[in-house]
Amino acid sequence: MNPEEKAKLLQTLDLILKHLQEQSSGSGSDYKAILYLVPIFGIVFGCALLFFVFYWWYRQRIEIIKAGLYKKESFDLRTYSFFLGLILSFVGIALSIGFISVLGQSLAMLGGLVPLGTGLGLLCYYKFSR
Repeated sequence: MNPEEKAKLLQTLDLILKHLQEQSSGSGSDYKAILYLVPIFGIVFGCALLFFVFYWWYRQRIEIIKAGLYKKESFDLRTYSFFLGLILSFVGIALSIGFISVLGQSLAMLGGLVPLGTGLGLLCYYKFSR
């Protein structure tokens, strides 16, 4: 690179730097504050909503118990494990086939093999329980 090209390159880099500094210090960067505040407000309001939903559920349970109308809900773990195992197995198979066909054999296969293994474990629990 000869001295004329070097001087032209430095001049161009200075021009780019000045342009970037003008852009970042101007009113065009106001959108960044809003861009950063949106997920923060989403997380805060989402957490507040979840808190009040669980608090309302808790208060409802307390009032039902006070009124004497509480009935214990039955939960069949065996049936739940069967349906959850089926869902996770089929999702794992679909993800595994998709990742293998697109990316080949790589660590991305774990994205499909983990739910597949979990689903198969739940199906084994369903089969061997009782």
